Amino acid sequence: MTAPNSNDDTAAVDVHLPAGTLTAPQLQALADLAHTHAGGMLHLTMHAHLRLHGHRAHLTAALTDAGFTVGHPDLPHLLASPLSGRIGGLRDIRPLTDAALPHLPTAHPGAVLGLDDGTGDIVALTPDRALLALPGDEWTLVLAGKDTGLRRSGPAAALDLLLATTATAEPSAAPATPVALPTPPNPPIGWLDQPDGTVTLAGGLTGGVLPARLAEFLAAVDHPLVLTPWRSILLCDLPEQIAEQVVRVLAPMGLIFDAHSPQLR
Repeated sequence: MTAPNSNDDTAAVDVHLPAGTLTAPQLQALADLAHTHAGGMLHLTMHAHLRLHGHRAHLTAALTDAGFTVGHPDLPHLLASPLSGRIGGLRDIRPLTDAALPHLPTAHPGAVLGLDDGTGDIVALTPDRALLALPGDEWTLVLAGKDTGLRRSGPAAALDLLLATTATAEPSAAPATPVALPTPPNPPIGWLDQPDGTVTLAGGLTGGVLPARLAEFLAAVDHPLVLTPWRSILLCDLPEQIAEQVVRVLAPMGLIFDAHSPQLR
């Protein structure tokens, strides 16, 4: 009889987390599953998902039972500016992200879609299709890192443009002159002050590996979490005193808050 963890059955299974957002209870549940089924390790991916390594069938069943979506080749990926609505950018794209989620399963199978708040962080990653916020309430469609000149005003019309699957769904008017894409900021790492007086802590991980024990501590802080395409994790909206405590506890556990750390190379 074949052993349950034989090479034939062992695989990487992705937990699909559009825009990299997850709640503290979700992270705790994934840490529990990692302890049980994946050797106590979670892996951050370039699509801002979490990946577990273990017995494919067992992991898939456990994740599905826990209410997670397991990635598959036809499911589009959605990348979004991780600091949007908190630090920088021309506008908060989180409502647009929420509006996009119900349409993902049928939009551009296997494609990488992007929502960029105007900082240029996401379009710099050259997703297949992306919306870039422009001044005012205008958006432009960027294909593989190149502005098409196709514009839409308002988030609803812009989302239709992003999700359009046929040429006839795109505007018939002549495209505008393509804009120069903004120079992207450095990937977020460290102590980031939010304009509202709270703090986002952006932590890197050596090799993008998140030990389940560290994930449990992150979940225990019970604040919004965002995974980034640069294989880091954001802990958001923290009062300054709590942020100081988090750094003292989690830095020795392997969460890296120094953007110049050689462990992030």
